[in-house]
Amino acid sequence: MDTANYRVVKWLSGEPLGFTIAGGYGNGASLNQIGTSYAIYLDNQSNIYVASGNDAGNEANQLQNPYGIYVNGNSTLYVVDASNHRVQKCEKGAKIGTTVADQSGIPGKWAFQFNTSTAIAFDQYGSMYAMDAENQRIQRWKSESAYGETVVSGTMPDPRGMGFDPNGNLLVTDISKHNRIA
Repeated sequence: MDTANYRVVKWLSGEPLGFTIAGGYGNGASLNQIGTSYAIYLDNQSNIYVASGNDAGNEANQLQNPYGIYVNGNSTLYVVDASNHRVQKCEKGAKIGTTVADQSGIPGKWAFQFNTSTAIAFDQYGSMYAMDAENQRIQRWKSESAYGETVVSGTMPDPRGMGFDPNGNLLVTDISKHNRIA
């Protein structure tokens, strides 16, 4: 993703140059444009999802700094809304999201709060993991839970991304280092 040029670029294996596959015609909402974007997700059918916003805000149809995105097998979209300190869920075809983690929207350290969430992943059991960057922790939210539980804390000075490998290990990226968390 090339945020500064409002486009998504694809590089083929062994090729030195990439090519634009989405956007590339400035910031906007036309079919050949994308807005300022911070997250991208590629599903099993090679569909590309780019997290942007509908005029930054805190309403159910708005995001403010959508840093993480995940799409499950039912095409349900989850977006980590960093500046609103929440996770939004959007069912396929829906125009408005539902807050599924951190209903308060206020930064904090309680089990139901985030302070600048930056990434999201799901394990094989359906539990949601959200990276809580400013609190330097990863919270696990079991299905239908109103509270998260800390599964990793204090070992990441600047966490940014995460995901699970085929063996179920949680992989975490950090601007200053790379961690593998089993």
